[in-house]
Order: sequence, then structure tokens, then C-alpha cells
Amino acid sequence: MSLERHATGLDPRERAFVMELAYGAIRWRGRLDYHLRGFLEDFKRLPPDVLSILELGAYQLLFMDRVPEWAAVDESVRLARGLPRASGRSAGLVNGVLRNLVRGRGKLPLPDPADLAGHLAVKHSHPRWIVERWLERYGAETTEALLVHNNTPPGLHLAVNPRATTSGAVLEAITAAGYEARAHPLKPDAIVVGPGARPEDLPGWVEGHFWVQDAAAQWVAEIPEAPRGRFLDGCAAPGGKLCGLLARSAGARGLAVDRDAGRLGRIRANCDRLGMGGQWLVAADARALPTTERFPLVVADVPCSGTGVLRRRVDARWRRRSGDPAAFGAFQRELLVSLGESVQPGGTLVYATCSLEPEENEDVVTAFLGSRRNFRCAPVDDRIPAPLRAGPYLATRPWTGDHDGMFAARLVREAA
Repeated sequence: MSLERHATGLDPRERAFVMELAYGAIRWRGRLDYHLRGFLEDFKRLPPDVLSILELGAYQLLFMDRVPEWAAVDESVRLARGLPRASGRSAGLVNGVLRNLVRGRGKLPLPDPADLAGHLAVKHSHPRWIVERWLERYGAETTEALLVHNNTPPGLHLAVNPRATTSGAVLEAITAAGYEARAHPLKPDAIVVGPGARPEDLPGWVEGHFWVQDAAAQWVAEIPEAPRGRFLDGCAAPGGKLCGLLARSAGARGLAVDRDAGRLGRIRANCDRLGMGGQWLVAADARALPTTERFPLVVADVPCSGTGVLRRRVDARWRRRSGDPAAFGAFQRELLVSLGESVQPGGTLVYATCSLEPEENEDVVTAFLGSRRNFRCAPVDDRIPAPLRAGPYLATRPWTGDHDGMFAARLVREAA
């Protein structure tokens, strides 16, 4: 998010406070708005900027114990007075609502648990439609564990560049610099740094010793055999899997395709920092590739609803709609059919998403295999820990540990 760039000039303590406040207010928006409605007669007609100030103030009062009540209220009123229009009226409203919230916060109600979806949606600040679909699939206990996971600020996950260093050396350097860091239990060569750390502040960033990538996502690049020769990354941004594949084989060369030319530029900068050559970056739609070449390996980490990474993308839960998984699924099937044409006989197609929804995962694979009889689904490598597998797939369960929700299938084209 752009907030991180705007907070760059702050000292570390101020930056940590701003990031926690902004991300926390977005993450807990559903619950904050539910409580604020109890103190407002016409909540729906609030100007967006006034509502944002109320949410920031309410988050400090309800979730940030170290902020004094008077400071949270006074700063919110000051912000309201700075609004361009109706600042006096807005300041009075903000003052009154937040002071009422202070007086009543010990007895703020939640929806009746008899309506389990509504109760959990407010308690854990998620859209009701997401809670309903997870309750149907996972049941109450697992759904609540997943909701809690999504509201837990994540650490910074690092993938180590084996061309430049070792995981042990990176971990030692980061801890020696005073950061809390550890190896990931399910990906021992991945490093987890405590929440709030910025990658560019860590020792080894400039030298290209690591890139940022969740531990679960790092496994996707290890599903196929190490690439030899050319391979195709059909939806390359943000570039973590491209780097993982290039790092596994010094002789590999990757054609990286993405629709967003700006994101391809960031991939180029990251590869340059890591000292990874051997990639060609092409701005194109993977459904209409500018080449007829066939590759022994094609990777399709496709656009998706992102329901497996809601703890990191704090605003995504509010942007998504109930029809999105099906809509993404239809788009993904088009991508998979197109990229399947680029796999040479005997080659491998790795299909991946960061979604938990079957419409974007198993259903897409099943539809593809039903239409392309010359492909089969091969089990992912048993080097991947059993807790991260489901049947033949990589299917990580984010509520079971410190990792995102990832899905990946290994599809092999039959030899001619």
C-alpha cells in the first residue's frame, strides 16, 4: 500500500505507530463501524472523511491500550477541525461520539450468537458473505480460527538468495542487528522477522541476500524440477516465484509475462538487486501470448480473490464481493487453457493461487483436465511437508500456522 511510502520519513517509533493505527483501523473496520452505529442516528450519511476519523479514534480507544483516552479523542477532534467544510459541526460530532464510546466501551454488544455468521462477522471484522461460505465449508471452530489468523499482524517473511549467501548467515546477521527473527518451522530456509520491520532496513537487502515472500508461496517454485533452459512465468508479478526458479538453477532463463508494465519494472529492479540475470520481461496478456514457443516449464500464479492472504492485504476483505470467486474462476480457466498451449510435450504446468476458494482452485484444475485430455495432475513433491498438502495439491491452511493460504497443482503434459 502507498501508506508505507508516505511513512518512510518518520522515525521508527512514529512509523510503527502510524502503520499499526492505519492498518488496524482498516482491518477492524467492520467491528468499529458496528459499534459506532450505536452512537449515531444517521450513520449511512456520514461523510467518508468524518467516518475515517471516527474509525481511527475508535481503534485507538478499543484496541490500543497505550494511547490515553483523552489523547485519542483530542487528536480526532483536531483532525475533524482541519476538514475543509463543516469542520465545526464535524468536530462536535466526533467529540460527542468518541466520548460516548469511552463511557460505553465496557458493555459494547455484539450480534446474538444465535446468528452465528452475523456474530462472527462483527466479532472478527469480516464481511458476512465470507464468513457464511467458510462456515459451510469448514465449520464453526476452523472458521473462527481462520478469522483470528486474518486479524493477526504478520511477520516479514524472507526468501534467501542461495546464489549469494545461506539462510544461516542471513538469520545471524539480522538477529545481530537487533531484530527478532527465526527460521520458519515448515520452510526452514525461510526467515521470519517480527512485525514492523522494513526489508530495506535489514542487513543484506542492498547486497541482494533475500527477497520478500511468504513461506507458503516459496514452496510453489519448488514444485517442479529445477528448470534447465527456458521457462515461462505467465503471470509474473510481483516476481517471487520467478526469483525462486532462477535461484534454483544458475543456467535457467525465464520469460516473465505480466499485463502491468509498471510491475514488470519492479521485477527487473528486484532481479538486478539479487544479481539474477537470465530473464526477459514482456508486458502482455497471458491469454494472448506474443510467442508460439513451447516450454518445458510454465508457471501460472494467476490473479485471484486473495482470500488466503487477508492478513497481509488488510483492505482486500472489504473490496471483494460474493461473486468474485466464480468470476475469477472463469478468468483463470481462460488463462490456464492459453498457458497450457505453451507447454511442450512431457513438460510441466504449475497452476497456483493465493485463494482458499474451490471455484478458483480444484474446480479450475478439474475443468482444465476435463477439456485437455493430454494433461494429468501429478502429486506435488513429498518434500513439501504433509500439513501443507491436500491430496495431490499444495493447499496450505493458514489457520494452522504462520503462513498464507496457497494452492498449487502440478499438471504434466503427456509426451507426444
